[in-house]
Amino acid sequence: MTAKDDEVVIAGGGLAAVRTAQALRDLKYPGRITLLSDEACLPYDRPPLSKSYLQGKADEERIRLVSAAKLAELDIEVRLDQPVSGLDRNERQVRLANGTRVDYGRLVVATGARPITLEQLKPLNNVHVLRSITDANRLHSALLPGRRVAIIGAGFIGLEIAATATELGCHVTLIEAARTPLAAILGTHLGECIQRWHERKGVKFRCDAKLAKVDGGSIVGALELTDGSSLQVDVVVVGVGQTPNTEWLADSGLELHRGLVCDALGQTADPRVFGVGDAVCCRVGSEYRPTRHWTATTEQARRVASTICGQPEIGPIIEDNYFWSDQHGSRLQFVGQVPTDPRLVWVNGSPSEDRFAVLCCTAEHVAAVFSLGSVRDFLAHSMPLRRGERVAAPVA
Repeated sequence: MTAKDDEVVIAGGGLAAVRTAQALRDLKYPGRITLLSDEACLPYDRPPLSKSYLQGKADEERIRLVSAAKLAELDIEVRLDQPVSGLDRNERQVRLANGTRVDYGRLVVATGARPITLEQLKPLNNVHVLRSITDANRLHSALLPGRRVAIIGAGFIGLEIAATATELGCHVTLIEAARTPLAAILGTHLGECIQRWHERKGVKFRCDAKLAKVDGGSIVGALELTDGSSLQVDVVVVGVGQTPNTEWLADSGLELHRGLVCDALGQTADPRVFGVGDAVCCRVGSEYRPTRHWTATTEQARRVASTICGQPEIGPIIEDNYFWSDQHGSRLQFVGQVPTDPRLVWVNGSPSEDRFAVLCCTAEHVAAVFSLGSVRDFLAHSMPLRRGERVAAPVA
């Protein structure tokens, strides 16, 4: 083994990159570990960007994923302001945007994703996305009391920003193409419950509607929607999804399909190249599944580190689709997959309350568990699903 063989280079500086590096050291990996981050600051946690950090309740230090002292203790080198631009697999080198090259023995692709933007809004001022700490700082400056804020997309990020902006004194309207927020994940009935809950907190919704046209020159003024209505706004936030940052791999010869294609262990067709996080798409049979949430990324990082260390984790990966989201001071939690036309069993609270837990059932079994502000009930009913167990549906 040469010195080069012993070097792990991780392209990226977010959660996936940091957790992979930490897992390697936990497994006593003896070689050199280098993170190539395109940002100017040490790695930080992204979920607080739409919540406590955006509210001004947490500073940069509080959302840091790992301190400089801990990085030194673990002997992990982080190179800041080093965006990657290409990959030479024959030479085993990562090309950087500044023209230099970095040798690797094993490469972990953890370059994440970036928010999708809308073409109609590109010429306008005061239009925001939220992915980086720079985005959050800019958006926080715009969310002044009394501002009229339109958020396009009522997914997790849109709902979280809506809750934060409302708390900051803004007048918020969410624009959503589906019938309800989170309809693709929760179904329309539970989506309506979340919508009504947000409306009780002061958020307005325009569902079954998309952006049609913008009036107002370079300053956002009026948004015309496909349902025929219009909104007068001061600030627009776009939260309609993300695109994996894999363009730099276009000429690498590796398979790309909504991200870098990897197997369940995070391996690509090249035994020296792995992938973790939002830049990755896992192939399971004929399906391609993106990495969806914070928890899944952490588990994926552990598996990749184990494989690099020659200790691959044996056994199936349980696809439980677990997520959590903090909004209006309450925690939303979900596990499983809501079936078509589910039978809903309320184990705590009711659809009209601000706190509840509900089982989403087929005729035979519990397919999903969802809770709003009911952590104990969620834990009690979700753990069997998270272990991959089949749970019989309660008798009607």
